[in-house]
Amino acid sequence: MLKSYYEILNVSINSTKAEIKKQYRKLVRMYHPDVNSSLGAEELFKQISKAADVLLDDKRRKSYDTLIKSYSSSYKNNSSNYDNSNDDNDLFKRRNKERYETCSPKPIQGDDITVNIKIDYMEAILGTTRTVNIAQSTVCPKCKGHKFANGKICPDCNGLGEITTLKKIKVKIPASIKNNSKLRLIGEGKTGKFGGQNGNLYIIVEIEQNDELKIKDGVVRYSAFISPYTAILGGNVNVPTLWGNATIKIPPLTKANQCFRLVDVGILDEKTNKKGDEIVKIIIQIPSEITEEEYSLYEKLREINQNKKNAKTVNF
Repeated sequence: MLKSYYEILNVSINSTKAEIKKQYRKLVRMYHPDVNSSLGAEELFKQISKAADVLLDDKRRKSYDTLIKSYSSSYKNNSSNYDNSNDDNDLFKRRNKERYETCSPKPIQGDDITVNIKIDYMEAILGTTRTVNIAQSTVCPKCKGHKFANGKICPDCNGLGEITTLKKIKVKIPASIKNNSKLRLIGEGKTGKFGGQNGNLYIIVEIEQNDELKIKDGVVRYSAFISPYTAILGGNVNVPTLWGNATIKIPPLTKANQCFRLVDVGILDEKTNKKGDEIVKIIIQIPSEITEEEYSLYEKLREINQNKKNAKTVNF
């Protein structure tokens, strides 16, 4: 009869996890290749390690127990359909020219990792790079993932079977990226187990909002606040752009919400290598307080405006 993992470790199916671990350590001290050079000891040690990997993992042990019960029931009813002539310490094989999968550990894909990074508004427009530090686990080179070396708990990995290291990954963030965009780096997540593929690394890009410049339909927009007298008399106003500050000339008698276009200071088109435009919208800002002199002047202006039917106008 083929041996189950419980039989290999010489424990009962009802044994607790602590009992199985204790027995596993006892067998490791007996059959580890570093302390036992007898014929067959190395192969037996591999079987012991494989059995422990399954039975010391709660989820995999539960699946294994279900498999055993299913097999036992099937074996009783169809014992003539099984052949035990080729005993390789796997649980069972089926006849009729089909090889059933053994109970060796199945490949497990590594978990995905998600990292959030922040970039400023300009970096979102032009593109940038960031370096992220990712904790990655690899099989311990000393104990080969068996958790024990020389009959003792592996000192390199402290019995974990794997070693965690920090890996620096350079991430390229494309130009014109949108807020909360997700970038995927295939295979840069946690390391897979038993030959499984690595997980992926996901980068969530958060853009720090700019309170001044807005982008709509690929055009940069800015609202410039000017005083009433600047709107009437005209003047120069400094405005921010993606490439630094610029000066626009406000003509006399400029109306509220009037827009001006600044050429070649907008978003850079990577295909044509040309910059777009920026639209500046004029907002006439009423002061929150004025001096007595200003108040008198405004009263005089109102009086003049009421009696200007035949007054001469200014040509700008």
